[in-house]
Amino acid sequence: MLNNSRLFKDFSNVNSLLNPWFPVVLITLFVNLQGTAQCNFKPIGHRGGSSYYYPENTLVSLEQGFMENIYAAEVDVRSTADNVLVLMHDSYVNRTTNGSGNIEDLTLDYVKSLDAGSWKDSRFAGTKVPTLEQALLLARQFDKKLYLNMKIFAPELIAKTLKNAGVNEDIILLDPDDIEKVKAYHEILPNTPLVYFGAFPGEDELPGFFAELKENGVVAIEIPADYIYKQNGDEYHEMKDLAHQNGMEFWAYTVNDATYFQFLKDFGIDALETDRPSAACQFFCEEGSGGFFPEKRITGQWDFNFNLEGTIGSQLVYIGDSTVENQKIKFGTTESFGIPLIENTNVNVARIPAFDKNHALRFFSNIAPEGLPGGLDCDNTYTLVFDLLMPNGNDSYTALLQTSNNNSDDADFFLMGASNSFGILEDYNGSFADSSWVRLVLVFDLYNEKLDEYLNGNYVGTVILEDSKNGRFCLNNNWGVQASHFFSDNDNETNPVFVSSIQLRNYVMSALEIGELGGVEARKINSSIFIDPEKECPEFEGEIIMEKVGSTIVLLANAGDMVNYRWEINREGVWENITGTDFRNPAFPELTILNPVETMNGYQFRCIAFNNCESYSNEFTLDDIQTGVYYQEEVSGFLIYPNPTRGKINIAMKNKQESYTIQIFTSQGAQVFQDTIVTGNLQLHLPPGSYFVKVMNNRFSETRKLIVSR
Repeated sequence: MLNNSRLFKDFSNVNSLLNPWFPVVLITLFVNLQGTAQCNFKPIGHRGGSSYYYPENTLVSLEQGFMENIYAAEVDVRSTADNVLVLMHDSYVNRTTNGSGNIEDLTLDYVKSLDAGSWKDSRFAGTKVPTLEQALLLARQFDKKLYLNMKIFAPELIAKTLKNAGVNEDIILLDPDDIEKVKAYHEILPNTPLVYFGAFPGEDELPGFFAELKENGVVAIEIPADYIYKQNGDEYHEMKDLAHQNGMEFWAYTVNDATYFQFLKDFGIDALETDRPSAACQFFCEEGSGGFFPEKRITGQWDFNFNLEGTIGSQLVYIGDSTVENQKIKFGTTESFGIPLIENTNVNVARIPAFDKNHALRFFSNIAPEGLPGGLDCDNTYTLVFDLLMPNGNDSYTALLQTSNNNSDDADFFLMGASNSFGILEDYNGSFADSSWVRLVLVFDLYNEKLDEYLNGNYVGTVILEDSKNGRFCLNNNWGVQASHFFSDNDNETNPVFVSSIQLRNYVMSALEIGELGGVEARKINSSIFIDPEKECPEFEGEIIMEKVGSTIVLLANAGDMVNYRWEINREGVWENITGTDFRNPAFPELTILNPVETMNGYQFRCIAFNNCESYSNEFTLDDIQTGVYYQEEVSGFLIYPNPTRGKINIAMKNKQESYTIQIFTSQGAQVFQDTIVTGNLQLHLPPGSYFVKVMNNRFSETRKLIVSR
């Protein structure tokens, strides 16, 4: 069965065998850690801090980015119908929330009621759309900046929001896109630094133009990274030099791939917008590899359980007039529609009508920019999986995919004729009968100019797509107009179709993986990710090391350079993402804990290293913070947590196979507890006071201090 296949990742029972970690690794990491603070490069979190893993333009993404030590978080700002500035990139709320409508037409109360996290991952369910004021207060907590990408020009409203939040004008940066906005911003907000984001005059006028920008509060020039990549001669090198001569920096956006980190580093960029700020910071400042990217992901799945919600990813959006009877999407079951069951099971399905050119089913790819600057508006590698049934239809063609977000040209994949062969560009392969459920997989690899087609897990054929890279068949992923359509065509070449499930992946699925996926299933399309049997999962090179650096604690883990990291914390029996102003760099190999206090005694930490599969480090428990003595788990025979405590104490033995004697004494030396045969863990209660806990056997003896508070 697919769920149990070793080819797919299952994170429920992953453990690593850990080897000794040599001191030289520790030395190297601390050199790098110190280098980070001295690096002049400024990582800027795109869409609110850390949007590759966290829902864009939300407080959870901002907090993560601030903990990753970004210079600033770029956020997109729009106004509600009642003139409140909120964080939202698109003009509509459909892509990143469970609501619908244009933000300018919606009240703040409605916007605040929306779920802005579930589309990214179910663990973010309930995340809200923040106001700009909320974001400002969070930035002040971390002493960070917000870089406002203003979708409306509203300097007075910005000034009012800053005043209401009680924050300084220089906590933000603004992005005027012409000289008049530069002057207006500088007049109303004279202490706010500006980043020029607009067009440039001719070469002869540039020196005077840059001088004028500087005089009006501009601190940096920002351009798309592909401008630099495609430059003729030294155009942008000269522009960068001119900016530096005028005391301004030169910034670029948006790059996530290490290959193009290197290109921009060689160019000498001062700051970069990225969805992966920790990877960029490590690459620019620590000579790191940029981690593992892109990760295999399912970025969209729709299961049509009487709605258009995304099981994974954004909701689908019905485009057109829903009152037109023959253009309505109808929901039901295989039984209610009188069509064949799936695996002898009555399944929820939808009937998609034969859309005319004014109607469509819109989907959002949610694929972060990958690869080449200049190719960032399109994703050239993706896989679509359809579980569908084709009833008898009148037209010779049935449209399945339309990459044009305004339905302005011919669809990009069709079923054709009575045999339901499938393809495009007059190249059609395979066939299946009407009124039978099939699983159709389309694998687009536009870097290699081809489309591979599979039916029920079996390869059927390949369509050659010449000159297709960044062209007709790529999926929009520039986050502004990234919508594409299902089942629509510009001149009505389509038929009704029943659909049970659709899935979108951001990578080229292999024949082996598609074979494992198989045919149509009653439980919908499986969401497992293929693990290449030739690829090794990360492996930690030893246990976590803890060191005190000034007034901070640093936990260090190492699983190599070509992986990504995520630290988790266990405060009360549940592992969760690290949050709060006490922590920095939870996406680095080294986690920094600022000003640790006694209440952190008993906190457990672990590090996860991942590429397309995950490995876990050992679990490390902080202990004895109040004494200023820090114990490493690998040299400690036991742990006490929480410490201090309000009465309940856990004593955990590192070696679960040995027996121990435990004695507990008051600070005056009176013995209050003894147990001579203890293995594994011991739990007990003590009244308030200061104690010493002694654990011993014939091999070792160790004593720890314990505080029981009232």
